[in-house]
Amino acid sequence: MSRAKDDDISSAGSVPTSTPTTAAPPPPTPAPTGLDANTKTTCAAVGEDLSSALEEVAEAEGIGPLAGHLAVSAQYSAGAAALYVHTFTDNDQVNSAVEEVANALADLADTWAEAPKKAPSTTDLTIAQQNLTTACAAGQGS
Repeated sequence: MSRAKDDDISSAGSVPTSTPTTAAPPPPTPAPTGLDANTKTTCAAVGEDLSSALEEVAEAEGIGPLAGHLAVSAQYSAGAAALYVHTFTDNDQVNSAVEEVANALADLADTWAEAPKKAPSTTDLTIAQQNLTTACAAGQGS
């Protein structure tokens, strides 16, 4: 078939084959909404592990000096170790927040191991917990 015949056929009501067609632009890639299921599970597990660790710390604080200092240190260390295993999600913000809490627990463990005369500040831990709460709340309503 010659090109002229193709044009004749297309002029009979079809779109000419020589006219380029414009495809509709692809829809925009949606922004990720919420946290993936694995990260949500991690956030829940971190919350449970942290609560458990802080309960153990409170019990150890009841022992009193000097043996109590080592017990408190051990509980903070155990809490940090429990959290470090949760720093492997696909969400960097959550990973960083979990690591921040674990590091704050480890720092408290080190301080308690030195048998301080008074209880060390937990401000860094409180801030880290707030950052974790923020990271885990990101996108929960989506």
